[in-house]
This record gives sequence, C-alpha cells and structure tokens, in this order.
Amino acid sequence: MGVIRRLSEAVANRIAAGEVVERPASILKDLVENAIDASATHIEVHIEGGGLRLLSVSDDGTGMEASDLALSVQPHATSKISAVEDLFRIASYGFRGEALPSIAAVADLTVTTRRKSDAHASELRVRYGRAEAIAPAGAATGTTVTARGLFAELPARLKFLRQERTELAHCVDTLTELLLAEADLGARLFHEERLLLDVPAGEGRAQRIASLLGEKVAARLLHCRREQGSLTLEAFIGAPDFVKHNAEHQHVFLNGRVIRDRSLAFAIKDAWRGLIMPKEHPVALLFLGMDPATVDVNVHPRKLEVRFRDRDAVVGFVRSRLRARLDEHAAPRALRLPEGATAIPSAGQRHQEPRFSELVAERCDDSVPAWPSVPASTSRPDALSAAPRAAAPSTRRREGAGQHCGALRPAARGAALFADAGSGRFLQAHAAWILLESEDGITILDQHALHERRLYEEILERFRRAEPESQTLLIPESVELSATEAARLLAAEQELAGLGLLVEAFGRTSVVVRSVPLALARASAADLVEEVLVSLDEDRCDGPLRLVEKLAANLACRAAVRFGDRLPDEELRALISWWRAHPLLRNCPHGRPVAAVLTHADLELQFLRKK
Repeated sequence: MGVIRRLSEAVANRIAAGEVVERPASILKDLVENAIDASATHIEVHIEGGGLRLLSVSDDGTGMEASDLALSVQPHATSKISAVEDLFRIASYGFRGEALPSIAAVADLTVTTRRKSDAHASELRVRYGRAEAIAPAGAATGTTVTARGLFAELPARLKFLRQERTELAHCVDTLTELLLAEADLGARLFHEERLLLDVPAGEGRAQRIASLLGEKVAARLLHCRREQGSLTLEAFIGAPDFVKHNAEHQHVFLNGRVIRDRSLAFAIKDAWRGLIMPKEHPVALLFLGMDPATVDVNVHPRKLEVRFRDRDAVVGFVRSRLRARLDEHAAPRALRLPEGATAIPSAGQRHQEPRFSELVAERCDDSVPAWPSVPASTSRPDALSAAPRAAAPSTRRREGAGQHCGALRPAARGAALFADAGSGRFLQAHAAWILLESEDGITILDQHALHERRLYEEILERFRRAEPESQTLLIPESVELSATEAARLLAAEQELAGLGLLVEAFGRTSVVVRSVPLALARASAADLVEEVLVSLDEDRCDGPLRLVEKLAANLACRAAVRFGDRLPDEELRALISWWRAHPLLRNCPHGRPVAAVLTHADLELQFLRKK
C-alpha cells in the first residue's frame, strides 16, 4: 500500500490559511484591501481583544449578490483575474481568491453583504471551515465581514501570538499604512468600543500624513515629485535634522500597495549616507508608480514582496532623486535644544557646571578668597588658552554651607570642600560624582546611576503595593504622536495608571497627560511618553511584569539627576544614605555600576608610597 495520500479539504484549507493568516493584522489587511477593490469610500473597523476575540470590517462598497457570496468563501474564487496573462498586469489588491477561505478555516466567519439594487442583504456564516446556509439579513449597501475566535480551534497557533496590546498595535500599524496609501478612503477604528482612529475621506496625501503621523511630523517633511518614463515617485522625507531611533516612519508603496523591499530600504539609507549618524533612521514615505507589467507582485504569500523587471534602474532612480531633494534643502543641521532653551546664553546666564572657584566660594567663607577675582567684563573666550578662567566669588549660598566649611577649615583648604555625611565627609565633584570619605579610602558614586536605581526601586515598590503616588499636573500637557503611537500608548493605559501616569486620548493623534508619577516629577510629560513608547516595543516586553520593569527602568533613567546637576547637601546626604541602606543594589537598572572604591592601598601604589 502506498504512503502518499491526498489531504482532506479541511487540512488543506488550514495549511493554506497558515500562509495567509499570520495574526489579526493579516485579516485586517485582506479585508480592507477587499473593501478598496470594491470601491468603498469609507470603512469602519471594530476590534476586541486585540483582534483575537473579534475583528470586523464594514464598508460602503458595491457589495455582492447571494451567488457571489457563496463562491467568495471557496478557495481560488475571485473576480479580479480570469486568465494567466492577468497575473502579469495586476492592478487590484486581491487576485488569488485566498483571503476569505483562509479566514473561514481558522475563525468563526460571518459575511453580510448587499448591493444597492437588492431588496435585502444576504448573510453567510462559516464556523472554522463548516459553512451554513445563506440567510436574508438587514444591512446597508456594502459588506461587513466579522471574524470571531481567531485560532480558537488551533491552540498551537494561538501560542505564537503576542499580548493583546501587541496584536492591536500591529492592527493599527497595518491600517495606518493602508490609509496612507489610500487618501481617498475614510476610516474609523474602534477597540473595545473606544475610538482610536478617525480620518475623513478625500484628504489628499499631505493632509492624510498629518492626520495619521501628526501635524508636527508633517510640517517637517520635504516634498518632491519626480518622473522617469513610466516610473513616478512622490516622496515626503525628513531633512537630516529630523531622524528617528528606528525605521518605523519609513513606508514604501507601489501602485498603492504596501511593500517591503530590501533594495529600496538600501536606497533610502544610501540617500542619507554622510548626512546622518549610522544608527539614525530617516523619515521617508515613498509613493512609487509604474506599469504593472514591469513588476511581479505574485512572489509572496502576503503580497508584501515584489520583483522588479529592472531592479537596478528603480533603486538608482529612488536613491538619486531622494539625494537630490536633500541636497536642494542644504540647510545646516539644527541644534537640538530643550523646550524654551536658547542657543546663546544671555549676559546674566552662566554655564550649568560651576567653576572650581564657585565651588570653593559656596563651601567656604567669603572672607578668604579661593581664587583671584577678575571682573566679568574681562573674561573673553580667547583668553582661555592663556590663563585659567577666573570669576568673582559666587553670592549663592546654601543653608548650612558656611557651618560645614567653618568646622573643617584648618590648614588644608581642600579639606574644607567636604561636608559631613554622618559617617564620613563627602563632596560633589564636577556636578557628576559624589566623593565619599571612608575608613578604607575614597568611594566614588555616580550620581545619575545611583539616583536612577533609587527611582527604579521606588516605582516598582509602589506598583507592587498598588499604591501609585502621582502628581496631578496643574495644566494637563498634550503630546502629539502618530496614530500608531497613540493607540499603543492607550492600550497600555491600565499599566501606566498603576505607575501613576494618567493619559487620555486627545484629538486624532494626540494624548493628554493629566498626572505623572511623583518620583518622576522632574521629567516633562513629553519625555515620559517618549520613554513609555520605547518600553512598549514588542521585542522588549514579555509580559505585564516585564513591561512594568521596562517602564520603570526607562522612566527612572529619564527622570534621574544628570551630569552637570548641582545638588544641595541634603539631597546628596539622602542619596548616600539610600546607597548605604541598600548595599546589594550595586548597579543601575541598565547595568552601570553606581559606585567605585579607591582604597588606601590603591592610592599608595598610585603615588609610589608602597611597592
């Protein structure tokens, strides 16, 4: 008896579905593309459980008659092509007839459709490959496709999916890309009855980019349109001073289709070569158009990859046109400054890091000058190489500073710089290091790493106790994001509230921050939101606790004191006391050590006092 046998239709359908339906976002992509092929002007998407419990797409397209509805869930049934020759001039999104049959094989599928001339709608339900009879239904013109319980009968496939928030983020990413390509299509997206996305039809590409990626992003993009024979390119690109930490804001469309092409990704990178740092990623939205006969889109199950007849010509065209537009811009890279900062300090401003003379003046009595006083008007930049920079003693005095200095002033002026920490004297050096005197020698503390670890532990402890301490902002701060970023942030609203960070939707692509964790009150709301989005990257979060740890680490790093921050004695004492109370916490959350020790033996060897 032979060992080769024909697979059952159910098994064959599920194998085929495995190539087409990877996750909820795969279903969303196919259903939206079907709606576009059906001449829809508006769609409405409803998602529950990140698309695992329910994913529904309703459109106002042409709809189908009952006989077409029955065929639509059969494998390889399509209205897009009819002959082999059609495969080489594909102008529609769909053409294989695989989408609905594949979805029906792995979900509980319901299709309700109605043409404008029909008296009523028709409805067909297919439960994991088992079709029921078509029944009349009430519905408006168009088609609604609903998939429930994705992979419920395939638990092995279900295990490969990520958390609900991650699957939702993929769905929003997918819809965002489709809507960027189809500016004439209006859409609304709901998750658990919450409106996440609402864009009107007929916006035009520039306005659609603003609606989905934010007005601030759109305002910084350079526009260009180029042609070469039948090849056209419309691009919206960021200047060299507008870059991102990943390639999330790079989108390539070919004849309206979202594609992923390594050659074009290289062309984008090469166009910015020498203008940005190697680890920076430019912002680029490319809309390519060409004769369908010069490109093959039938080379990938998800139709994301394509094969060009003359790849080198396309890549060269894209690279050269982008570089030419960047060269036309030819503006020097803008200096990145914090909000409200100015490039040139005013006459009364001083550098944040104090000079040695200022440090002495703050610690010691003004009656004994620590450095020759020179009028400020004589200080010139060109004098720095000729003599030490001098300054008048600072008039700023901390409460208690004179007491410390008076008690420690005997013969050695350097010793007067140290203040008493209870069990050892300390000094903040270069507004970056805390030098702590001990019986064994000198301990050097990294003020940023130490403060970061302290904040990290405080945030986690409050989360574990479910007692988040937050500071309500007197004026809530709005932060503009892309549609994807806003959806990702709002999907993690519960975890963020557990940390004391309260965010709400505010307009199309913005959120409003109403309170921040008390321990992170130093950081701005925009900075906190930026760090949260980094933490929400799916590759960095393996579960709710891991997410909280990532959030706590990134938020603590952003809010901790920095190099150059002058700290009053009481804050330095508090950091030293916390460090002594937690001897086992030797590193910051990102692995940097918080302390280093120079023993008496180390110093004796350094100064050749002991061999």
